Amino acid sequence: MSEFLRTEREGPVATIWIDRQDKRNTLTVEMREAFPAIFRELDGDEAVRVVVLRGAGGKAFSAGGDMSEFLKLSPWELEQWGDTLTCAERCRKPVIAAIDGFTMGAGLELALACDFRLATEKSEFAFPEIRLGMIPGSGGTQRALRLIGMTRAKQFMMTGERIPARTAEAWGLITRCVAETEFEAALTELTGELAAKAPLALRTLKSVLNLGADAPLESAIALERKAYSWLRTTHDYEEGVTAFFEKRPPQFTGK
Repeated sequence: MSEFLRTEREGPVATIWIDRQDKRNTLTVEMREAFPAIFRELDGDEAVRVVVLRGAGGKAFSAGGDMSEFLKLSPWELEQWGDTLTCAERCRKPVIAAIDGFTMGAGLELALACDFRLATEKSEFAFPEIRLGMIPGSGGTQRALRLIGMTRAKQFMMTGERIPARTAEAWGLITRCVAETEFEAALTELTGELAAKAPLALRTLKSVLNLGADAPLESAIALERKAYSWLRTTHDYEEGVTAFFEKRPPQFTGK
């Protein structure tokens, strides 16, 4: 693991901290390459039900990639480099980007690969790559396009403008914007709600949503039906129905 990344666990919630505060949590190549292994480990840990990704210091989630490395990489390295930030999307568990501060470039691409983006009002978002003669190259163009639509995506990325959290929320770029004083409580509420859900159902739903979004409607609905039918074989499905009729909270085990 990179010296600038650390993982903390509290009950069913694992938090990955980006901690390079003197550089506004910008991502080095080493940090990028460490993310897939971190997510694989958490994905395979049955005790972990929710993963949170956040930046240390209260000033930035991540202000982007470390520009001092940009001219040192060859085209083939950059192509591989771009895939590292997809690990949050590939993780089968819910992943929350807890955003407090600047979220730009590669930092925003990492956040967009997460399932939820909870941000403080002071947070700001941008893809400034166009100002440097480049474009987002780690999934940013396509994920942002699918979230905010073509008109706003062109405005946002082709101008490199910086938008505040309330605008990002209105556009659909982030899930929710809250006051800074409410941030920790909102994060705790969301992680608690997700951790209480059936793990297999959440995993299956995440897959159906991600795969179905780009599939023809008929194929996506067929995927949904098969996934639903498969869940009928699980303990959690039976437990959920039984608990409903017994008027008690379900005890999901992920089996």
